[in-house]
Formats: sequence, C-alpha cells, structure tokens
Amino acid sequence: MSTTVTSVQSRTRLQLELTDVLALASAALILITFVALPWMSESGNAVTGLGLLVSATSPLTAAFQNGLTDLRWALALIPLGAILAGGAVWWRVTGHIPGTTWVIRIASLLPMAYFILFWARDRQYVDAPLAQASGFGFWLVFFVSAALLFIAFSYKPAEAAIASPTRALGGRSWLRQQWDRVSESPRLSAAIAFIFRFQSFFGLIIVFALAVIFSPIRNDANIFLSTRNLSNVSRDVAETGILAVGQILVIIIAGIDLSVGSVVALTATGVAFLVMRDQVAAAPAILLILGLGLFIGWWNGWTSERFKIPSFVTTLAMLSIARGIAHIWSSDIAVPISYGPGGADPLFEIIGERINGVFPVPAIIMFVVAAIMALILHYTGFGRHLYAIGGNQTAARLSGVAVTRIKIFAFMLCGFFASMAGILHAAQLNQGSPNEAVGYELNAIAAVVIGGASLSGGKGTIIGAVAGAFILGILDNMLSLNNVNSNVQLVTKGLLVVAAVGLQRLQPRTAE
Repeated sequence: MSTTVTSVQSRTRLQLELTDVLALASAALILITFVALPWMSESGNAVTGLGLLVSATSPLTAAFQNGLTDLRWALALIPLGAILAGGAVWWRVTGHIPGTTWVIRIASLLPMAYFILFWARDRQYVDAPLAQASGFGFWLVFFVSAALLFIAFSYKPAEAAIASPTRALGGRSWLRQQWDRVSESPRLSAAIAFIFRFQSFFGLIIVFALAVIFSPIRNDANIFLSTRNLSNVSRDVAETGILAVGQILVIIIAGIDLSVGSVVALTATGVAFLVMRDQVAAAPAILLILGLGLFIGWWNGWTSERFKIPSFVTTLAMLSIARGIAHIWSSDIAVPISYGPGGADPLFEIIGERINGVFPVPAIIMFVVAAIMALILHYTGFGRHLYAIGGNQTAARLSGVAVTRIKIFAFMLCGFFASMAGILHAAQLNQGSPNEAVGYELNAIAAVVIGGASLSGGKGTIIGAVAGAFILGILDNMLSLNNVNSNVQLVTKGLLVVAAVGLQRLQPRTAE
C-alpha cells in the first residue's frame, strides 16, 4: 500500500516539476521579450514594451500614439503578471508552501488582460490599427502569455496530497482550511458573519466611494455627486431594480427566468401601441399590460411544473417567443409616444417624469415595490414557503407546502414585475421597440447575485437585490463619466459577478 502511494506521489511530483519549469520559463521569456525585443514597429521605427511603458513619447504616427497613450497604464499588467506568476511558482517549489496555485492562475490572467484591452481599443483606430503595427515582441509575448495561462490552469490539485495527506482525505483545500481556522474565533467569526450578511451594502459603499474618488471634476465640482447625475443613476437603476425584485423570487426557489428582457421589450411595445395606436387610456392600458406579464409568468411556471422541464429551458423559450410577438405586434418598427391632440393619455407621461425635477418617478416606484415585497418575504407565510422550497423542496412538500402552486405564483410575480419594468421603459424613452431591453435579464441576475443571493436557492433578500442593482448602476455611471469603452464595462460587470459568486464560497455557515 505504501509503495503504491509513493509511486503515485512520485509521478505527481514529476508532473508538477515539469509544469513548474514550463511556467517559470514562460514568465522569464515574457520579461525578456518585454524588455529587449521590438514591441511596436511602424515605418522602420521600433520600440520595446518597456520603452513604451516608461517613455512619454514614441516615434510612431499620431493616431497610433493616441492609442498607446490610452493604454500605457495597462502595459504594466504584463511584467506584473509575469513576476507574480514566476515568484509564486518559485515560492511553492522552494518553500513547499501550498495554496499558491490560485495566485499563479490569477497572475497568468494579468498579461492576457492587456491584450483584451488592447484589441478592444484597437477597433477604434481604423486608420492606424495598432495590431497591424505590432512588432515581433508583441506577438511573442501574446503567445507565451497564452501558454502561461494554459499552464497555470493545468496545475493538478494533487499537490495538496504531497503537502499534507490529511488535506486529500478531508477533501478541502488548504486555503479553505486556513479560512476555517481563522473564523473559529467567536468574535472574529461574528464579525465575518456580519460582513457577509450585509455584503451588498458594503459593496455599495465601496463602489460609491470609488465613484466619488475617480469622478471627473468640472468647474471645481464633482460630477458624480451632482444632483442631476445622482438623479440619473436612480432613474437608470429603476428598471433593473424592479426586474431584480421579480428575479430574486424565482432564484430563491432555485429557478431562473431568462425571459424578463424580452418581456420588457414586449410590454413596452404593447403599452406604446395601446396608448398611441388604439388610443386606450393610461390606466386600462397599464392594467392590460400588467395582466399580460402575469400570464407570461404563469405560462413559464406552469410549463416548468406540469412537464417537469427546468425553468432555464422554459424561460429561454419564452425569451424568443416574447421577442417575436413584440416584432409582430409592432410590425418590426418602434412605436413612438407623443402627447397632445391625437397623442397618448397625459397621465402616462407622469410615470417617466421627475418630481421637482429631481426625484424620478420610476425610482420611487422601484423603492415602493421593493419595500412591499421585502415585507411580504419577511412576515408572510408565502415568503417562508419560498425559502423552504429553495432550501429543500422535498422536505417542504412533505411538510404540507403547496410547492407547485407557490412556484407558479413566484414566476407570475416575476412576469408581473417584468411588465412593470416594460411600462417604465416606454414612459422614460417615450417609445416602445421590440429591439430594446437586450441583455436586461443578465443585468437582473447579476444584481441578484451581487446582492448575496445563491443560485442554488434558499437564500437572498429584496434589499440585497436592489443594492446589487445600484452597484451595477453606479459602476456603469462611473465608467461612463471617465469615458471607458463600453466593451470594458461589460468585462468589468462580468468579473464582478464572478467575484460575487466566488465570495459566497468563503461564507461561513454562521452568516447564512
């Protein structure tokens, strides 16, 4: 038995040593290429990556120079990632210190992050594409960085068995074990539980502070803190916040609704068509559209429960169906909303206005909806049943909970709030279009996850979901004020969601 374990460990050790050598060689080659080889070249002029990083000017064309200036700070990601990856490998090999695998993986992502930013910026320079003017060193570092990334993620978890056999038997990572040891202190455990319980609020405070710090200054005034800008943030967040309120009800029962974005487009188009083309008064038009949202939610929940189909599939189908109906309803064109003789009911205009020019009505509606649903989840049997179904559906059914009926009702509420967001969307933009609200379902899910909800069900709060919506809204506003490329904003939002999900894995049980 011991001979077998020794032979397995020897083979594992040999594999790790080969991987270590390749990782160190890749990191060293990146550094050498960055310092010595031509990085950018155009018309016979060449400069190294280090030269571009430390110099304020370069002999290249004006458009090319503008692109380099915009990304000069990002060049530091390349040597930083190589040094961090190589150092982590060396630390683990020489010191036999476990737990550095994730450091190596994160470090390997840094050089590739530069190239992602580079190509996102390169698309804006059609007269002098940066990639076409790249030298041999640029492409060599790109391929070596890709190789380092592959090597870093090919590390085997068998290194845990070498450092400590009990780790393999326990099935828990070294990092998780150290975290559990730290959290054993009663006071520290209580503090950690408090932080995780209100992680969405701490995240909101951090993002708000960063937005204030990095906000541009105009006429000695902070643009982000201006009344108009804060009003715009609240107005923009309203739709995502209402969608998040509906989405969290479905996520609590371990489901998901991917159709809310298309439902927003359908209901926005429908309410615009009713108030403009059919001249229906605002109140009955709104009631009809809210009823349509309830029906769509009922259909999603009923088909999922009746035919035992995952909600991911049924709502994905509704995503296509609702968008198609919106196109058919509007004949593939946007329906503009105007007021006055022959226009829409003036009452509908109030929904998209601001009170005293400051307080947006959509934001007020969002806060009222969130407050009502938070009270319902916290103080009613319906809310308790939702959490029970998400925690253990079988146990909830055996306890007498009407699981099927409550799950269908949760989807109905999600559709209801999606139609409400569609009405607000039409009122704010003064039109309804079948081509709008693309990706809104992802924003709603992201807000719920960032707010601390678990996609496996049984966990989440309305307040956390709204806080997550504000985190996304403030982040988008901060990046827009600093003229950050919209593609970079999407990357940042995706990384934020991944970080929020990863943070949940470190959450102690006392915070659940």
